[in-house]
Amino acid sequence: AKDKVVCAIDVGSSKIATLIANITEEGKINLIGVAATNSRGVKKSQIVDIESAVESITESIESAERMAGYSISNAFISMGGPQIESINSHAVVAVAEPEGEIKTSDIARVNDAARAITLPAAKEILHVIPRSFTVDGQEGISDPIGMTGVRLETNTHIITGSTTSMRNLVKCMGLVGVNVEELIFAGIASSYATLTDTEKELGVILVDIGGETTDVVVFVDGAISYSAVIPVGARHITSDLAVGLRVSLESAEKIKLYLG
Repeated sequence: AKDKVVCAIDVGSSKIATLIANITEEGKINLIGVAATNSRGVKKSQIVDIESAVESITESIESAERMAGYSISNAFISMGGPQIESINSHAVVAVAEPEGEIKTSDIARVNDAARAITLPAAKEILHVIPRSFTVDGQEGISDPIGMTGVRLETNTHIITGSTTSMRNLVKCMGLVGVNVEELIFAGIASSYATLTDTEKELGVILVDIGGETTDVVVFVDGAISYSAVIPVGARHITSDLAVGLRVSLESAEKIKLYLG
């Protein structure tokens, strides 16, 4: 069987990172192409100039493709920006077969019910993540499939983003010739990459400091309970140093990196 090749692209304020990996049948991930190029046309993790952004994304992708010796057509795209917000929602449904087993279709229905929140204009749902389920009053169930019950409830974490920034990102990828497999909030992606199950169980805050924004994701009892983006990043530290020490941005960046 042929290994599956996946690609991930992170369009950040300071760099555009592209990863190409193959996944073996056993689920082992091997990185085959990696590239990070300077970002242009992106401010605070949002695209402000489509033409420049397309150029820098293309540069990053082509560099990773050369390393991998593989041409990509689909990719998972991470996104951020200060417009990312989160809300916790609760929903209840009756199990399709009363006193019967809870099936995947019941989970889908209760998650759909949880999605039915009123959103302000120009906002869109990015993720609906079940936090825990309750079956007939028994709380804290992580996977109710196969259990018997009449009433299924869910507590869900919903992450929303700006419709405009999502559309611009998808448009850029289209111009680059890449089909977007899924948009993923960068903070969630970071949590998958860095946090262990034990840390999430004990409760942990993930803070991912980028160039111009910082992603924050909070886990309580193994489930995600809060996500947000703060419009402050590493570049602000550099500019504060430059102003405070009255040196150039280049010198301030060197000082920052040297003092780590």
